[in-house]
Amino acid sequence: MLTGENGILTQAQRAKEKTEQAEKNEMSDLASMESLINEYQNNINTPQVTDENPGQLEKKNDTTFVINSIEDLVFFSYDVTTKGTTYEGNTVKLGTNLDFNSDKSYIDANRTDFDKYGYSGPLKQALTTGEGFKPIGSQDLANSFYGTFDGDNKAICSLYENINKDDVARGGLFVATYGEIRNLGLVNVNITAIAQSVSVGGIAKTSYNNIYNCYVTGSINVTGSSWTPVGGLCGVMQEKANIENCYNLANINVTNIKEETGDADIGCGGILGQGNANINKCFNKGKIVAKIVNNTMMVGGICGHLDGGYIKNCYNSATVTANGNSQENGAYIAGIAGAISTELSNCYNSGEIIGTENRLIIGGITGNLYNNATVNNVFNIGKLTINANTVLVAGGINGSTDGGSNINMNYAYNIGIIDLENGNSEIGSISGVDFKKFTNCYYLKGTYDVGVGVSGTTTGVTECDSIEDFPSVLSVVNGEKAFKEDTNNINNGYPILDYQ
Repeated sequence: MLTGENGILTQAQRAKEKTEQAEKNEMSDLASMESLINEYQNNINTPQVTDENPGQLEKKNDTTFVINSIEDLVFFSYDVTTKGTTYEGNTVKLGTNLDFNSDKSYIDANRTDFDKYGYSGPLKQALTTGEGFKPIGSQDLANSFYGTFDGDNKAICSLYENINKDDVARGGLFVATYGEIRNLGLVNVNITAIAQSVSVGGIAKTSYNNIYNCYVTGSINVTGSSWTPVGGLCGVMQEKANIENCYNLANINVTNIKEETGDADIGCGGILGQGNANINKCFNKGKIVAKIVNNTMMVGGICGHLDGGYIKNCYNSATVTANGNSQENGAYIAGIAGAISTELSNCYNSGEIIGTENRLIIGGITGNLYNNATVNNVFNIGKLTINANTVLVAGGINGSTDGGSNINMNYAYNIGIIDLENGNSEIGSISGVDFKKFTNCYYLKGTYDVGVGVSGTTTGVTECDSIEDFPSVLSVVNGEKAFKEDTNNINNGYPILDYQ
């Protein structure tokens, strides 16, 4: 049973070798992706703009306005934020690629007559140093954007914001937007915030409406001592709006250093920090690092904390790291969602999940399931690396649960190895805890000693001697036909989503 061609040790070694090779391939893939991103950022076409009335939007028709220069973008922000023009019922379009760092994106990069818009000195210098760009809209309902912002498949490059005080009116291209945002790329954003309480998202700090076909690259760095939700695209989503066909390549670093103990349930995610949203066909390739002191942070490759809506057809291939250094609270960390109380389906994680320090709840797909949460058709091939003094709960698919009698998991598969310094009874290859409602869940022998923490085994959870054993990963997770064979080795031979 231990040795030989089909022995446990032999199969465990094969699983280890396969995981190590997958890690090498992933590093190569990420390096290639990083190279492509850098090449794209360095060669994005930002022609010399032409604008007869810089600082005034061109009216294309009765309901459509066009931004043709950085001066127009600055005016647009002022028009919404200060003058209270909502653009409700109208569309504002991006007429060309714009780059804050390029003189070509200005009619006059050195103009000094934009004081009334809040910029003193040469305009380009004011936008790329100091506090940087003043975002569109405000927390005030009367001074927010209510129209449709259409990037027209163009990009805004080198967005720079430096938030060094408790400024709730900053934290993304938009502040609180009630309008729909679509077809927009933010390339090489540089957003830094050091404040007690701040929410940050590349596209929007807070959104009450849909975000479609958008992406963000660059870096977002936030340090706070209270409520600090952060997302690559959106910090906080309200009203259960849609985030669809979006992706994040920006690296996210969040530090919460609340001095006193407390539970603020802070969310941090590659796509969304926290809130209510329907997240569909999104992916994250940006590295996420979170450090927590005396607070609770929920960290996920796609979403930190989702308490309404759903996550479907999403994947994460980036490293997600959390330091749960807290004596009373800690970190919920996972490849897809740190914590979720609704539905998650047709998702996978291939990124490494790393947990250090104290009080961790870790999962390859979900960290913690609340209320009536349901997980369907998912798999994890990412390694869980745990180096902690206190590990609360960890699972290759899900970590823990918190209340709710109807929590269930259906059609899940874990191939990712759980590697930990200090053991704990609440660790399993599928789940750290047994919530008694598992259906057709499988794990590869050698990924961890047991399928479910504490109980070891439970109905609906099956150990597979080798990856070649029936059922295959695809046959387990493809009940809704969302996956397909990886014929081009995009995911190291494991299934990929149909849109990839």
